[in-house]
Amino acid sequence: MTHEECLARAERELAASAAEVVDTFRLHYHFMPPAQWMNDPNGLVYFEGYYHVFYQHHPFGSAWGPMYWGHARSRDLITSEHLPIALAPSEDYDAAGCFSGSAVEAEGVLHLFYTGVREKGGQLVQVQCRATSTDGIHFEKDPSNPLIGEPPSDGSVDFRDPKVWRHGGRWYMAVGSGKDGGGRVLLYRSDNLSSWDYMGVLAESDGTQGSMWECPDVFPLGSKHVLLVSPMGTRGRRVIYFLGEMDYEAGRFTPESWGELDKGPDFYASQTFYGTERRILLAWMQSWEGRIPTQEHRWAGALTLPRELALDPAGRLRVYPAAEAAGLRIELLAADALVLNGETAALPPCDLRSSGVELVLGADGAAVSGGELAIRFKDMGSGEWVTVGIRGQRLYLDTRAAAWGERGCYSSGLAPEQRSQEVRIFLDRSSLEVFGEGEAACITARIYPPSGVLEAELSSQGGPLKVDLAMWKLQARS
Repeated sequence: MTHEECLARAERELAASAAEVVDTFRLHYHFMPPAQWMNDPNGLVYFEGYYHVFYQHHPFGSAWGPMYWGHARSRDLITSEHLPIALAPSEDYDAAGCFSGSAVEAEGVLHLFYTGVREKGGQLVQVQCRATSTDGIHFEKDPSNPLIGEPPSDGSVDFRDPKVWRHGGRWYMAVGSGKDGGGRVLLYRSDNLSSWDYMGVLAESDGTQGSMWECPDVFPLGSKHVLLVSPMGTRGRRVIYFLGEMDYEAGRFTPESWGELDKGPDFYASQTFYGTERRILLAWMQSWEGRIPTQEHRWAGALTLPRELALDPAGRLRVYPAAEAAGLRIELLAADALVLNGETAALPPCDLRSSGVELVLGADGAAVSGGELAIRFKDMGSGEWVTVGIRGQRLYLDTRAAAWGERGCYSSGLAPEQRSQEVRIFLDRSSLEVFGEGEAACITARIYPPSGVLEAELSSQGGPLKVDLAMWKLQARS
């Protein structure tokens, strides 16, 4: 079949599946596919007044399969418009899938760069390809594909996820790979987006950071450059960030510090938008290892709330919910200044069946660092609960008392010099995202409370603690 015929077949199947999707766990304000499987965000780009979001998509099933590129766009980063599927595996070089990649705009043309995959001798052969569009909706594959037909000797058969960007009048492409059990990012350079010259190894693992680096992303932030990678071969799935210096002439990134971008169990394959002044990020809000109950209802996978990255005055990476998230607020459910001294205060219930909820807790930094501030969410149907809190200098999410998500306790450090500690909690029908005042202090988890109604109660330990509370109902806008 031609590319157009493959796309048309996929659209028919997707429409039929979407008509049958009935699931109480569908999200209210996070992006998710109309039906079937999705994973990595791809090709995040601002083009002709829209934020375009592409994503890894299997339109024929709710489990991972031959990858297509799904497509949506948004004016405000919150409300999404589903668009026709952009890429289908239709050629010899991508017959086994159109894997992850990126997008850039050049002279009014939108360029998608992706990894084409085919099977040869029982092994997946991965090459780098391009498709273009003038309307941002319909794409034609480059007749010169593959643009990069084989990995260099510095890499391996794992050779995927091209991230393209412009610097100093030239184009650069970072490609994820590995060598001898260590993750690597390979760097290419081009003057025309068509012919690419290999520059060498951009960065590599120190031996503890995974055996293969997927989904690389490189960008300037403040006075530094940031490298993001999603490593394979580590405990769980996570995203690692590196802060450091980028030498474009030598083609080398020198890391100065590193850490995890999110400490929760359901955050992977992040990417930032190209073509925006702010550094805005999305990630796949799911995990390969975890149970996905929505698959029984013909869909799986979602994207995180849009997040903004910045460096604070101390040079630390800070991650915030994008400012546009405030536009979700439609009703103030509670606003109070409480003084807690070991007792528990009941909050309005969180009814997630029809809308999301945002909570903002503010407390004196010195006071809370010597004790604990916690908010417990208990499902009214099962009686099980999850807890979000600050204990000492750490933000945490504890899901060990609930069977409706991954059981575990996840934590992130907080900035000790903060005079006030603010915690923002975003609840959707089947997700929970927590943001705190620290370096990359965020925790993301998919949760599936059976009843969809959570009782909420706030408590403290360690002496009197003044807490400012605000709680909003969030509208459904995905």
